[in-house]
Amino acid sequence: MDTHFTEKDFKNAERVIKQELIKPLTTNNLFRKGLYWILSGTENHKKQTILYNNLTLNFNTPKSILANKPEVHEIIKESRFPNRKEKFIAGFSEFYLESDLPEKILEDSYNGRQNGFELREELVKDAPGLGHKCGSGLLQSCGYNYLVMVDIWALRFLENYGYKVKIPDYKTVGGITKKEYFEYENIISGMAKEYEVSPVVFQAAIWLNGSGGGVYDQTTFNDF
Repeated sequence: MDTHFTEKDFKNAERVIKQELIKPLTTNNLFRKGLYWILSGTENHKKQTILYNNLTLNFNTPKSILANKPEVHEIIKESRFPNRKEKFIAGFSEFYLESDLPEKILEDSYNGRQNGFELREELVKDAPGLGHKCGSGLLQSCGYNYLVMVDIWALRFLENYGYKVKIPDYKTVGGITKKEYFEYENIISGMAKEYEVSPVVFQAAIWLNGSGGGVYDQTTFNDF
């Protein structure tokens, strides 16, 4: 993986970020984007998009998902680790009906996005299926450009750059710890500053460079 980037790389990264933004930013659209990120786990982007479109065509609210579990099951069973994702989607739907966190995210998004790190921690704590990586992705979709998704491509990039990082394979090497996630996020954010781009744009450039394709035609995993 190349560890140097050009202006063209960052332009392509900006295109990706713009495509991922929630428009308009509403409670319902935030919920749908949460489903999108839950479905991202261990899926290539093309398959993730197909699953998301099939799911949200008819089941795009918490109540519709909870009221149609057999139909949701038929869609999710085509994914990798379907039982886990089905559980996460049901749990996320229940969380969304009961929590005030979605409204807090919307309020902060419309008032300067000052509390992204705190909101991410609340998502990780309370929202099923959203760890630090996917929680960052959801908030990036709301315009938080200082949160970093430390995915497999970011880890490989750091390894190629000379940092001693462990690359999870979930057979012999487990996932990174919370402490490691924050450490790697800080490193990537510092590199972004050197290039005079936002952390989210820098991370997107890493992803595009590592996955070896144009904007959103990758066939490689975009999760650990």
